[in-house]
Amino acid sequence: MSSSETAARIIKPSRRGLALAAALGMAALAGGCFQPLYSEYTASTVGGSVKGALRSIEFAELKGLIGHYLRNELVFEFDGGNEPDAQKTLKFDSALAESVEVVTVDYANGRADSAVLVATATWKVTRIGTGEVVSSGTNSVREPYERSSQRFATVRAARDAQIRAAKNLAGLIRGQISADLTS
Repeated sequence: MSSSETAARIIKPSRRGLALAAALGMAALAGGCFQPLYSEYTASTVGGSVKGALRSIEFAELKGLIGHYLRNELVFEFDGGNEPDAQKTLKFDSALAESVEVVTVDYANGRADSAVLVATATWKVTRIGTGEVVSSGTNSVREPYERSSQRFATVRAARDAQIRAAKNLAGLIRGQISADLTS
């Protein structure tokens, strides 16, 4: 290669370089459009901010151990325990189902070595005055746990799986409700 060919190659922009410059330019222009979901300034479909709308949800008692932990997690995630006297304009209702799937079986003694807890929550958020459905969905999680020959160890492992399932369901539900309430 001669020096004139090398100089032409350095000065001449490549297609890859132009595409990269265009992508960076578009990203810089779109960067001002970003707004955090849980900001005080993100508008909600039910009025006010999304953060305020999440605080206005009333959670009724849910049946079962998973229901108890799910309700507690949702109250903490939505409200944070800061404003118990806040005006409640929305109501959360849920139906929970759980089942256990046996994954492996020890054929020597015929007992299951491990299992998977499958927890499913079908829920909806409605306006208290009108009953209009604002958000709804179905979420499901799978939590594995070990089963032991010691009975109480198995009971505790199953309970820990229920608590983990409730926490994971609460996170999924919070994200979906927040997205649905964003205008």
